[in-house]
Amino acid sequence: MRRLPLAAAALATAVLSALVTSPAASAAAPVPRAPAGLPAAVDDLAAYEGATTCADVQPGTRELRDLLLTTYGRQVIGTHRACPVGAAVDSEHHEGRALDWMLDAGDPTDAATARTFLDWLLADDAANARRLGVMYVIWDGRVWKSYRAAQGWQPYAGPNPHTDHVHVSLSRRGAAAETSWWTGRTDPAEAHWVALGGTRSALGDPVAGGPRFAGASARRYENGTVLWTRDTQARAVWGAIGAAYVQRGLASAVGLPVTDEFGVPGGRANHFQRGSVYWSPRTGAHEVHGAIRDAWAARGWESGRLGFPTSDERTVGGVRRSDFQGGYVTWSAGRGVSVHTG
Repeated sequence: MRRLPLAAAALATAVLSALVTSPAASAAAPVPRAPAGLPAAVDDLAAYEGATTCADVQPGTRELRDLLLTTYGRQVIGTHRACPVGAAVDSEHHEGRALDWMLDAGDPTDAATARTFLDWLLADDAANARRLGVMYVIWDGRVWKSYRAAQGWQPYAGPNPHTDHVHVSLSRRGAAAETSWWTGRTDPAEAHWVALGGTRSALGDPVAGGPRFAGASARRYENGTVLWTRDTQARAVWGAIGAAYVQRGLASAVGLPVTDEFGVPGGRANHFQRGSVYWSPRTGAHEVHGAIRDAWAARGWESGRLGFPTSDERTVGGVRRSDFQGGYVTWSAGRGVSVHTG
């Protein structure tokens, strides 16, 4: 048998090694590219926030899906599930803040891709998970939870071992795309301002000072305020509604905002923990809360016969009263709610 020269034999061995080496070993899977302006500081680890409602796919969920597609090419990634009928909401998929990345743990290439991404996500004290607002990840029979990060990967006891997909659930900040990966800000109130448009938003530029709100982190801007708590998330008040809320101390009546200002037929509105503030050019800004608001809402809000509020709730003749364009509503402990239309 003819022997190969040493150089040719070495070359043949190298070629053979290249042929039998798996793609995962010869070319490591890529990792997402960090955006420009990413701060050195990282966000806090996400607390557990279970699903409570049904909603469309959230901006941060779409952004994370697109980040995976940009990094890894064509992939199958599911982001939503239909709301259950006659059953409780039990998945962040229903709330639009989870995705399933279809990778097969039994396939060497898929497994290497998942491992590379998850190692990147959880490296350096889970820095990238924190920047993206990842709440937990399930893959191949194990789960990592941001709210129990010190425990690392733990066995997953659910009925689906997730060997055919990587599941990622996001915090509400992550799902809103209001973490530092997307906004460049780790402070939730500042990140919300950026998400609204920053200096180009209705809020304008940051300013120093401003009132304090019990239990909330607040950031003051030229034309309004952003308030944040873990329960309410970051919400903004601005313009005439924001001025009324701050200057008249309406937080004592209606609590903290649970929405940003939004448009309604003929005016603007904000909802709060215990009430609402509505504004129109004719009526100005006024709060409505408690049982009086419930009665007003049941009659069509501002589009009903009562129209917009024309006063804040106050005590008149021993009862609580709010005036509206089309009448007034009273409440007392003895009589409950009475609606009077003109």
